[in-house]
This record gives sequence, C-alpha cells and structure tokens, in this order.
Amino acid sequence: MGVLQRFERRLEGMVGLAFARIFKGKVHPAEIAKALQREADEQRSVLSEGRVLAPNVYVVRLGETDFGHLGQWSDQLAGELADMVTEHIEDEGYQVFDKVTVRLEQDDELTTGVFEVSSHVADPARPAPRSGMAPMASAPVAPGIPPLPPLPAMPPLRGRSATDTGKQGPSMVGRAGTRSTATHVLVVDGPGTRHELSTGRNVIGRGTEADIRLPDTGVSRKHVDVVLEGGVATAEDLGSTNGTLVNGRRITRQPLSDGDVIRIGHSVLVYRQDGA
Repeated sequence: MGVLQRFERRLEGMVGLAFARIFKGKVHPAEIAKALQREADEQRSVLSEGRVLAPNVYVVRLGETDFGHLGQWSDQLAGELADMVTEHIEDEGYQVFDKVTVRLEQDDELTTGVFEVSSHVADPARPAPRSGMAPMASAPVAPGIPPLPPLPAMPPLRGRSATDTGKQGPSMVGRAGTRSTATHVLVVDGPGTRHELSTGRNVIGRGTEADIRLPDTGVSRKHVDVVLEGGVATAEDLGSTNGTLVNGRRITRQPLSDGDVIRIGHSVLVYRQDGA
C-alpha cells in the first residue's frame, strides 16, 4: 500500500463517512496530500555528496469556506498530512533539517475549492514563531530519515504555490518508465465505482454520450476527456462550465500520475495505475 493510500485509510477513520459526502464541492484532503508530495519533490535541493534536502515546513492556504469546513479536523488533519509527507520523504531517500511540520491557514482571497501550498527549509537558528500564530502539527523524524546538521547562512527555500492556474506541470521526480502491465482506472469517490480506461479517449460527463457518466448537476454533458496513449493518461477539459481541477489546480490539459485527484462539479475521481 502506497503513502497516499495509507493516508486515505487514516482519513476515512478520522471523518467516519465517505469522502464525497463530507467534502462535496470543497477542497478534498487527498488533493492537499498529493500537492504536498509534489511540493516536496519539486522543492528538493541536491547538496554535497549526493544528499538531497527536502523542505520540512509546509503551509496550506485555504479560502474562508474550506478553512471553516476543515477547521473541525484541522489539528488532526495537519498531523496526518505531516506524517504522510514524512513517509514520502523517507520513501524517496530525501533528508530534512528537522521534523516535518504542516500548518493550515486561511486566505480570504482564495475561492472555495482552491488552495495554495508553499514550503521552505527551516533555519535551525530562526527564532520561535510570534505569539498568536497558529501552531504547526508535526511528525517526528522517521528513523530512516537522518536529520541534517545546520548549514550556516543557508536561506529558507521558498516553494512555488500549488495554485489553481494549471501552469505547473506534474512532478518529474519518482519512478519513471512505462509500465506496460499497468491497468489504468478512475475510482469515483464515495461509491468506489471503478472505471477501467481504454486506449484512446475516455470522455467523462453527465450526458448519454459520455463513456463514464456521472449523475452530477455540476458536471457538463461532456466535461473532461482522459486520453490514454502509450501508457500515459492525460486529462483534458472539454470546455466545461465549471472547469476541471487536478490536485486543486484548474487545468486545461495535464498528464496524470498515480494517485492524482480529479474534481469536476461535486464529484471526485482518483486516478490509479493498478498492477504497476
């Protein structure tokens, strides 16, 4: 079981209900988890002797509605996210200065369903946070992640925001290569319905002409097309009314990686490569 799957299992136990009913139309925690993984990958830095340093401080900014909605689980959710990032860093062989911390913050300029992620490497000599700042949830440094000694005069590494612009492509870090034995599927959150993707076009929508039909009034008749070619699945919005989000980012066209979360209307679908 992968890092994201373990996170989702813990999240199910935390909220006690199907994701779709709890997070309908709002930021989905699985989207945040995927964005944090990508942030760790994209903001890593190669040091001397081949060591790879990853950020250990992560901030997730949410609009007023989403922040209020997640507030009832904010401490526990931030802790689970910190654990998930720590597991991902350990799996990838990265190193960190100190324990991984995650903080959820409200940003009134963000609309419902949109969030931003930023990160930096904590300066061990930096003073404690000012009074009044929300505490971060943290995960202890795992035994497999050796903490790095302080690097003198090293400024924090500022992360790129995981904004809803679609301008950032998927991370190229990870286990590359075409897996011819993989079965590409979309899992509809809530009912857990699995749809195996066929080579070529796989149109998702509300209309009768869609290959994958969703009874969701927020979904256009032909909303998004997931094209499978050469073992690579690519999501392409079909000019839908409400747009398509992948891991919290509005996209026009974007290749998918295992675990990516697609949100259209009030529906959440997770892309999986089974047997990979």
